[in-house]
Amino acid sequence: MKFYVISPPDYNVNFSVENFEKITDIIPVNFFQFRPKFSSLKKRLQFVGKYYDGVREVCKKKKIKLIINNDFEIAENYNFDGIHLGENDKSCFEAKKKFGEKFIVGVSCMNSFVKYKKALKQGADYVAFGSVFKSKTKSKKAIYPDNIVVIKKKIKLPFTLIGGINHNNILSLKDLKPNNVAVIGSIWDYEENPVFSANLFKKILGKVI
Repeated sequence: MKFYVISPPDYNVNFSVENFEKITDIIPVNFFQFRPKFSSLKKRLQFVGKYYDGVREVCKKKKIKLIINNDFEIAENYNFDGIHLGENDKSCFEAKKKFGEKFIVGVSCMNSFVKYKKALKQGADYVAFGSVFKSKTKSKKAIYPDNIVVIKKKIKLPFTLIGGINHNNILSLKDLKPNNVAVIGSIWDYEENPVFSANLFKKILGKVI
C-alpha cells in the first residue's frame, strides 16, 4: 500500500516543493496529482505554474508519476505523465486519443462496478473508488470500507482509495489491498505540519508500506 498525494485545492501555507520532497523521503509515493479547484482556468494555470518545475523535478528524481486532475487545457501546457478524470469529465477514450496510448489515465468510479467496467473497456490505467470516508474535498456520501465494491468484485486494474483517509482510519483499508491510498487534507492541513503527518503515517503503517 503506497501513497497517492494530491495537492490542496487552493493555496496552502504547508504546500510547498520543499515539504513535498520531505514527505516523499518518508512515505512511499507512487503518484502526485495537481488538483486546483479554482473556477477560472487562468487561476488553475497560475497555481500549477507556481509549483510545477520544483514538483516535476522531485517526481522525476523519485520516479513518481505526475498527474493533472481533469484539465485537458493544463495538460496541453505542461509535461505530465497522465490525467485523472472524474464522473462528469471527458472520457478515458478522449484522453487517450488526444495525448497518446502511453499517457496515464485514471478514472474515478465512485463505488460503481459499472463505471469500473467502462473505464477498463476504454483503456484506463488505474481507477479510484471513494469517497471512502467523509471528506472536505469530496461532496459525495461516504462509502465506508465494508461497502466498497472491490470487496465483492474482481478488480483487474490497479486501484486507489480516496476520501477522508487519515491516521485514524488508514489501517482499516489494508485488507482491501489498494495499490494506493490518496491523501490531501491529512497531509497539507495537518495541525503540526506535513512532515510530522508523513512520519506519523509511517509509524502507523509499519510493514504495511
